[in-house]
Amino acid sequence: MTSIQYPTIEQLGDTASDAIREHIDHLFRVFFCDPEETQPSTSFCYITDSPHPLGNAAFFSRDAGLDEIRNTTERLIACGCPSAVVLMNDDQPEQTQAIESLGYVFAEGMPLMSVTPETLKPTALPDGYLYREVPIEEDAAWNEAVSTGYGLPLELGACFGIKVASERCAPGVARHFAVERDGELVATSMLYLHNNLAGIYGVATKPEHRGKGLAAHLTAEPLRMAWGLGFQTGLLQASAMGAPVYARIGFRSHGDMALFVRIPEGV
Repeated sequence: MTSIQYPTIEQLGDTASDAIREHIDHLFRVFFCDPEETQPSTSFCYITDSPHPLGNAAFFSRDAGLDEIRNTTERLIACGCPSAVVLMNDDQPEQTQAIESLGYVFAEGMPLMSVTPETLKPTALPDGYLYREVPIEEDAAWNEAVSTGYGLPLELGACFGIKVASERCAPGVARHFAVERDGELVATSMLYLHNNLAGIYGVATKPEHRGKGLAAHLTAEPLRMAWGLGFQTGLLQASAMGAPVYARIGFRSHGDMALFVRIPEGV
């Protein structure tokens, strides 16, 4: 029996950014899109009618045509809720112009980042905090923590939850983690294994517990678990604010994704 040869970031070379984008694309399709709805390979869209922009979003690859972008984005506008558009390759001026012509405003560039077992630095928790994997029986508590940490409506944060993962993913593909303080889950993350790469998602910390290194630990420790399984490359999509945290523990950048937001008048 031949063992899986997990790629390193050096082996990915110039394709690293595309591998990270494909990982993110795959996760959002699995967790947010209706499995009964056929979506094109160059884009996808989901609408939850959430009052948060990320609850109603479209993602476009560099190969998405302008008509595809306009038609899909008009579906978001028609829902009447705040919405977001992500250009997965941020250096696409014609796509940017099409999005902005429909009333979307650039919010931020979201760095794509990677790390390897050799570059990932040690992390630690302050006294009184406990890191652990979270079982499905604590799905509600994990959902509450990730939603509070991100400032999302609970029903939107729950889309990343353990029960959703158990319904949509093969066993072991998505694993959920948290840091606990005095019996309360105060920070979260999720490890998602796809295409021989280990992705970190759902890194969120409740406001009163920020600045203590919890997010760094919840990023690093699940990846150390992945290293034990043979994975050689970890990845994530950071916010502009969070990128320095990841850089300090050994991540490097591979370009950005561009986030645009539209808030309808009167909302």
